Amino acid sequence: MKYQDQIVRSTRMALDDLFRTAKAVPPDKIEWKPLEEGRSVLDQLQECAQAPVWFRSVLEERACPPFDEEKWKQALIERKKWNTIEKCEEAARENTEKLFETIQNFSDEDLDVMVHFPFQEGFLRSIADIMGFHYWNLVYHTGQINYIQTLYGDKEMH
Repeated sequence: MKYQDQIVRSTRMALDDLFRTAKAVPPDKIEWKPLEEGRSVLDQLQECAQAPVWFRSVLEERACPPFDEEKWKQALIERKKWNTIEKCEEAARENTEKLFETIQNFSDEDLDVMVHFPFQEGFLRSIADIMGFHYWNLVYHTGQINYIQTLYGDKEMH
């Protein structure tokens, strides 16, 4: 199996897991924030719906695009239109499929191309690593949602 195929397969499963977990959250807890400071389930789903657009851009450009404060504000406004689990899932699946198309178009020779990110000094990642960013983000947020569930008393595995 090609690396690109494995990333697509793993990411698709992680996306399924994220939304299965989110759908187990009671409607009155979707926008609940732990300690009024944490992020709600809905906020995390909105990020997961939008993130594949960013990752796709990095892969296509083979560079981290400029992301200033104004662009960040626009991104936050844009994601608010996905105000239900269902809308988040629809956007996440659509954006993820587009990311998969980009991933599948990379040759094996391109996997070692390095991309610099301005977030930390020396933050350098390969195309292969970047292909896995969406997978990692989905798994991370599934864990966050599982933790939120334990805070309101849900101890079931979903």
